[in-house]
Amino acid sequence: MPETLRIFVSATNDLEAERAAIGQTLAELPVQVGVEIRRSPVTGINYDNLFELIANVDRFYFLLGRDITAPAGAEWQLALQLERSIFPLRLAGSRTSAGQEFLHYWPLRWKTFQNRGHVAQLVGLDLIQILLHPTNRYGLSVTEMAALQGHKKKLSEGLVAEMDEPGGAGGGGILLDPTHRDEIDSDSL
Repeated sequence: MPETLRIFVSATNDLEAERAAIGQTLAELPVQVGVEIRRSPVTGINYDNLFELIANVDRFYFLLGRDITAPAGAEWQLALQLERSIFPLRLAGSRTSAGQEFLHYWPLRWKTFQNRGHVAQLVGLDLIQILLHPTNRYGLSVTEMAALQGHKKKLSEGLVAEMDEPGGAGGGGILLDPTHRDEIDSDSL
């Protein structure tokens, strides 16, 4: 049975548009798989609920802007503690003292991005790698795998459409293909 791809998107307060671009990027992939996009609610979250959101994700995307802000710092710490697969991205340019200190404290292989379209490109390429898992965890057909390879080539060459104005699921969301809609009960939404 195909698995649902679960991602958590953490972003500092100045990068809400870039966070929304990740959902748009997922929706534009040429495959039909179940995807769950998680994030902390705008209204706030307690530790136990945050733990549940991060504990079983396939990928944790972290977008750092000019400053480290709440709840992004707590989300980062929890993802590290839970040993989630983290994809750290940072906005090009200057940072506040706290933002600089955060980068200094966590000298990882940060990917630097210039704008919303660049985030979409970097995350899109990463998502394709995840979906093309050698054991086909997400139940892709041969045609879908070929379509992903073609999309990967276009992304690598920068041949993607410009990002529309940000929008989307402020509290996270679930993207389901038609064959998986019945697997999610209404209580989980």
